[in-house]
Amino acid sequence: MSSATCGAVSALGAEGVGSHFVARRWALRSDAARHFIHLLCLTAGSATAIGAEDEVVALTGPALAWMPGGCAEHLEIAAGATAHLLRLRTDIWHRHLPASAEPAYLDLAGTERILAFPVEFELALTVARSISAIAAEIATPARSAAPSIVSSELTLCVLRFWRLFADDGEARGSSADILSRFRRLLEERYQQHLQVADYASLLGVTPDRLHALCSHALKRSPSALIQQRILQEAATRLETSSATVKQIAFALGFKDTAYFNRFFNKHIGEAPGSWRRNIASRRTTSQGRPPLTFADWP
Repeated sequence: MSSATCGAVSALGAEGVGSHFVARRWALRSDAARHFIHLLCLTAGSATAIGAEDEVVALTGPALAWMPGGCAEHLEIAAGATAHLLRLRTDIWHRHLPASAEPAYLDLAGTERILAFPVEFELALTVARSISAIAAEIATPARSAAPSIVSSELTLCVLRFWRLFADDGEARGSSADILSRFRRLLEERYQQHLQVADYASLLGVTPDRLHALCSHALKRSPSALIQQRILQEAATRLETSSATVKQIAFALGFKDTAYFNRFFNKHIGEAPGSWRRNIASRRTTSQGRPPLTFADWP
């Protein structure tokens, strides 16, 4: 990474920033850098991160700062300061982190703002050593076990920072809160047939963030949850109301009955009318309702 921009960078990068007689600046919203999270470990001296809407985050070492992709305009490390800087591309972070670190990373990435904490010197030194180790392995990728060592050290960096974040109280319920708000929105708007991107925009998160949270916590994608909510309502109305299939289709926001029939048949395996008749037949013979996989959210 140059002192002006990140330049053409790989998916993962790490560097030490030694004491210098002039300040150095990194442009973090350049085309090369905006898709990376940056983790700053400031061991001594001072630094300043400029965020969205001219937010100024001033740090005095020892300190740690997490800057999600696109959230910081630039980073300036003052003259005489010593630091280590780690960067990780946001769209392929999962290639470098194990599943055990995924919840921590997603909580941090989901903040969408700069996070900074003063820390004890020993913790800053520990994180600095991990970043140095990552830099050494990246410089010699052909060495045996290099990917495993990089993954281990990166995991330690993420988890140590996340512990600060969680202890500060910001992480508690952050993912759960997003999922809870998504559920409420879905209950209010499933008849509008909004896309995943629409829900993400209403929640103030990216579609990728929403997809990652749903996939991790609920083992289903947001689009699958949207479809299942519509299907659940369709099945309930077909079973309990006397409305025609056409009326139910329109009530659920379908402009075309034929499309509703195809949608229902694709996911349930039967056309709505056939499914309704089978329900009535099973009720008569006390066989109960055919199973549908509409497990409730946690």
